[in-house]
Amino acid sequence: MQQFRDNDNNSENLNEEDNSSINQHVPQFPPKKAPSFSMEGPQILGLLLQFRCAQGNARRELECQLIKRLVNIKKNYEPICYRLNGTWALKYTNYLYENSNTLPGPIDNTPLLQIKEPIRNRDYFVLTDTVWKFLLEEYGGGPELLEEKVPPSPVSAISSTTDRAKSADISMMSSISQQEIPSEIPIKGMKNELFFCYMHSILQCLMCIQELNHFILNSINRHNGQKMLYCQGYKEMLLQMRDAQSDYIKINNLRTTICKKFNPKYQHDAQEFLLYLISMMEDEIIEVNKENEKKQQPKLENVVKKYLKGQIVSELICKNCKHKSVITEEFLTLSLALTKVSTVNQSLEEFLKDELIQDYQCDNCHKKKIAIKKTRITNLPRYLILHLKRFKFFPKQTKITQQIKFSIESNFCNTEYKLIGVIVHSGSLEQGHYYSYGRRQHKWWLFNDQRIKQANKIDVQQQQSYILFYQQLF
Repeated sequence: MQQFRDNDNNSENLNEEDNSSINQHVPQFPPKKAPSFSMEGPQILGLLLQFRCAQGNARRELECQLIKRLVNIKKNYEPICYRLNGTWALKYTNYLYENSNTLPGPIDNTPLLQIKEPIRNRDYFVLTDTVWKFLLEEYGGGPELLEEKVPPSPVSAISSTTDRAKSADISMMSSISQQEIPSEIPIKGMKNELFFCYMHSILQCLMCIQELNHFILNSINRHNGQKMLYCQGYKEMLLQMRDAQSDYIKINNLRTTICKKFNPKYQHDAQEFLLYLISMMEDEIIEVNKENEKKQQPKLENVVKKYLKGQIVSELICKNCKHKSVITEEFLTLSLALTKVSTVNQSLEEFLKDELIQDYQCDNCHKKKIAIKKTRITNLPRYLILHLKRFKFFPKQTKITQQIKFSIESNFCNTEYKLIGVIVHSGSLEQGHYYSYGRRQHKWWLFNDQRIKQANKIDVQQQQSYILFYQQLF
């Protein structure tokens, strides 16, 4: 939809992070092959696959075993070593051995660049090439800092054999259990120059889905990022949000990636962009996993299928011969009609109501008869996205403007959900604007391009909602 022009030209001078001063101190290395740990034998690979599939305490225990094996790989296979920030290392040690529920987050070696003479085993720890590559692939972050000649380890406060083993074991980080909740993304706006309000409103609501943010930040890295343009673009946006000093950011790479599908000179639909972005991200995950399977490398978790996709089963029953035809399909959003309803729950009930199909051609009796169509949701996703069909384009273009009531907490198909995001379209089909409400950091926020402000439940429920994002309660 066409948006209202933004005349605030001062925001053009966005304070974007300049990494040049950091990068000039980071050693540059030639491209390397896949992490060498995958060539150290089937035992490590088998353990790695078990670890990928595990959750909770079992995952942590397998992680400890993996670390032990990787750390003990012979040093003569590892001519290159790297440095790891000591603060991050200690946080990981607490997580791994003290059963702390606090995860250390992405690797941040930047502080080491600011220390003139960092002390080994205090300011930093030394990792072998195998361990560092695995850690970087699994956890993300950086930058890479080469330890060209590893001096003899000085005597430190870590003196016992067990503690020394722990200090070495912190050299490998697994992919984080998806049951652990990462830090939320900072609250910032997005600078709008043309017709990108549709994109901004969707991205602000997607950032309310912590599992998606967590996967993108920790699983998309320099090894697979070049093959995952949409995932990488989303990650760069998250990093901008996290690192920018300004109250808003200017999205660049993701906007460039979508421009072939969504011409920046025209208005676009938010729901169409949502489906396109999520589908492209999942396609990238699937393609990378196909390559990883061929190379016998660990697969990425399909976070879209796990958290965002549900399943619908439609049954067509012929009234003549009682033959039943079953169609099963996945969904990212449920598109709900607004005719003769006043609430979202009523609209969903209408969506699932039995329907008579006239002149149904039965595959069994081959006669045109009446059939009954029964629709049921067999798998509700963790995040249920409801699209309200406000726009009609035939026989003429119209927008349904009636208020459809929705609740902050709702029961859909005997499952409790809480509202975490709302997309709103104001104006008409010819001239309109998208903005959104999102629940982040335990508060409601209004996101209107670069303008943000705190809101409340009453503000949210008074909106003429277009897309609703619900999170399942446990």
